Amino acid sequence: MTPLAVILYEDQRGPEKEFGLHNLLVACVADDAGEDRFALRRKLDGRPMKGVQNLLRSCRRDIRRLSSKGQQVFALVDDDAIRHQLKHEGITESADDAAVVRAIKDKCDAPERLHVFLLKENTETVIEAAEHCDKDLARSLVTQALQKDVNARDAIFNRISWQSDRAVRDCIRQRVEAILEIVKALVTLVRAGDGSV
Repeated sequence: MTPLAVILYEDQRGPEKEFGLHNLLVACVADDAGEDRFALRRKLDGRPMKGVQNLLRSCRRDIRRLSSKGQQVFALVDDDAIRHQLKHEGITESADDAAVVRAIKDKCDAPERLHVFLLKENTETVIEAAEHCDKDLARSLVTQALQKDVNARDAIFNRISWQSDRAVRDCIRQRVEAILEIVKALVTLVRAGDGSV
């Protein structure tokens, strides 16, 4: 089955289909789209890019290849990291979000298929939101996750992904604008079913 969308993450790990942040997004989309999350996983192809440099490189030269059948490509990128990466191109810390997205898409091989979402400040923001929203999370696990332990991050995001009650996921979405916006866009895509956003 050809996926409807490819989602690029800055996540610091090699190629892997199962990882926490993607599972959290899939669960949020399933909440709103009313789809089975196992079926949804086949429609939403999550790809950790092992760093902001690789994500930026893919956004600029691989979109046509990643979307060879016309799929949309979404990039969820840490705002602080991408601004740092683009500073040699004139993007400052105070540049508005539109300028950052434009700088990414200007050199893209298929900009009409690429949708960029800036995670303010970074993935740690999502972990902090998870701690705020899920009062049962162990503080020691949160501490490990904030220290960039990928297993701790996966444990937190997977726990929240599989909760039958969507309240914690909804709370995270309200606290993290990039998660809210990318989920909305993905729900629109899934409901359309044809890859149009």
